Amino acid sequence: MVHKVGVATVLGGACVLAGLFHWSNLALTPRLQVKRCSTKSPREVEGLSLAKLEGLAQDLERRYIQTGKLKGGVLAVVRAGKVVGIWEFGEYNSETVFKFFSISKVFTAIAGLQLCEEKGVSLETPISSLVPEWPADLHDESGSAMAPLLLKHCLTHTGGFSKALPTVHPLSSFRLTELQRLHKQICGAGKNPETLREAVKLEGRHPQIFGPGDHFNYCGVGSQLVARAVEEAFGMSISEYMEKHIFSPASMDSMGFVLDKSLSKQCVSTDYHPWILPAVADGLPGSRWRRLRLRVMGMLGLLCGRKVVDHLKPAGSGVILPLKIWDRSLKFFHPDAGIVGTGADFVEWLKIMTNNGKGNDARQIFSQFVLDALATPTTPELQPPFALDAPTTRGRLFPVRGDRLPRNKAHRPFNSFPGQKFSLGGCVIVEPDKALAT
Repeated sequence: MVHKVGVATVLGGACVLAGLFHWSNLALTPRLQVKRCSTKSPREVEGLSLAKLEGLAQDLERRYIQTGKLKGGVLAVVRAGKVVGIWEFGEYNSETVFKFFSISKVFTAIAGLQLCEEKGVSLETPISSLVPEWPADLHDESGSAMAPLLLKHCLTHTGGFSKALPTVHPLSSFRLTELQRLHKQICGAGKNPETLREAVKLEGRHPQIFGPGDHFNYCGVGSQLVARAVEEAFGMSISEYMEKHIFSPASMDSMGFVLDKSLSKQCVSTDYHPWILPAVADGLPGSRWRRLRLRVMGMLGLLCGRKVVDHLKPAGSGVILPLKIWDRSLKFFHPDAGIVGTGADFVEWLKIMTNNGKGNDARQIFSQFVLDALATPTTPELQPPFALDAPTTRGRLFPVRGDRLPRNKAHRPFNSFPGQKFSLGGCVIVEPDKALAT
């Protein structure tokens, strides 16, 4: 079962199904490789039917690889620290270097919990006492004072930050402050931060759109604050910290914010669905012609039946900044979206997370405290609707795909990406009993 608690994707229970995919408009002849890592019966492994899993993989291959919706992908099934099977699709394999985007938040959350464990920091600690450039006194759009921002708010997307992206929430749902900030961004007003410290300092000057802890609203600022707290406590960059305390102990040798140039030939381009290009354009700084070009590309892609628009970001390009991912001059590490690595390393992480935090040699990589904290709901005070501006749905704290939603443009119904087709994106685990009582 995959649980999402705030910024962290948490892998609880015994079995994990994980997929790493990238988009393409090419109708390729698919290559489907199956690597079985079990000596049990070919029809059943520890209660799992390999025949059904293979059927799932073949369905994925037929629906997405053969139709050109995906260039390739890697599908792994992991149970209790053991790989049940790995399926490699199309052009990609386990050694392909993927951009993990918001999965980066998972590792930042782990770093934040390690901070709590090793330095005796409580989740109730005001973030201003951990991050010197963050103000102790917060205010909303009207100038009214707000409650302090706590570490737990940064780990659960409940901080109330006013930094919004059109690729995450529809423009029609933006508050005035969010619209004003977006306008300044696309006009290139102000200095772009060159380090994580500068980015956090600039963020602290903006008002909140709701009080910390009042709502869930997907945003990367919380991860940036957690990373800064880690940097201050351990005296090193978040990149150095993750390499020393997470990736290296977990034998994830090709994972990080900057990779060795020898992996450049294994990198893949970043492609986009045509229907998300207008949202990308809405947040793109620079000339109007660049934004118009993206909108036209998206419209033509839809009219011509293209599955995706490929190579907008060539292979090896940075996740956010234009630097190559092997460029050692990088100083601004984005803890909310900047991690890159191979599929094989990601599977190593899944094995550890489903094996009570232990590695292949039975060493304890992540403590029980970290695992328990990741898998425990920490927002019991929130009431439906759980996410900001989400319509109330009967029996749930947030809507799911298939729900009948009111035709209200101001809703942020899913708090996820408008271009997603496979799932709803950022949702937060809730207590089942509480959800049923609503």
